[in-house]
Amino acid sequence: MTKRSYDEYCGLAVALDLLGERWTMLIVRELLMGPKRFTDLLTGLPGIGTGLLTQRLRELEEAAVIEKAVLPPPAASTVYQLAADGQALRPVLLGLTRWGLRRLGTPAEGQAVNTNLLAFAMAARFNPQSSPAADGDYELRVDGNAFHVAITNGDINIQAGTAHQPRATISTDIATLVGINNGSSTLVEALTRQSLVVDGDPEVIANLATAFELSAPTNT
Repeated sequence: MTKRSYDEYCGLAVALDLLGERWTMLIVRELLMGPKRFTDLLTGLPGIGTGLLTQRLRELEEAAVIEKAVLPPPAASTVYQLAADGQALRPVLLGLTRWGLRRLGTPAEGQAVNTNLLAFAMAARFNPQSSPAADGDYELRVDGNAFHVAITNGDINIQAGTAHQPRATISTDIATLVGINNGSSTLVEALTRQSLVVDGDPEVIANLATAFELSAPTNT
């Protein structure tokens, strides 16, 4: 099948020739959270299908947006990861996600909701103009799944995995993060009912609330 093109001498059109195909940007989103095996991508993108995923990965690899790597033993699995050109898409995807958050509302019946999606949404909420007091490494645990949150000089990076000596560990669940993201609940309410618990530096929660543009509790 011949790949469609806008046939325009325009940077945006050329970018969309590659990234505008269905599922392509969501594959990049998944890989922004860290390297993934083919089966991990199938699980994280329900509905894509094996053949279409294979095609999209081939297109992204040929465009040098992603690359294959082999995890060290004992895993020794082949994974897909973002190449440098793929990592350059991080601010673009975070910006689009931030724009889309205002239109999310409550999850509709049948809509996929998982920890990776919510962690990425939190990254999109991050305000790069926030105070340097928020800088540091944190661990976010959502329903038992761990994410390493690194904030440095107005930049945020969230990847699956634990953090080494985090300033704080934030434990919560999917329902709580959904509520905070769509505005049906607040950080203060989550802390009060202990559906979100912070273990570590007591000043962290106020700094993070500012960084993620949430209302901080008044007793911090």
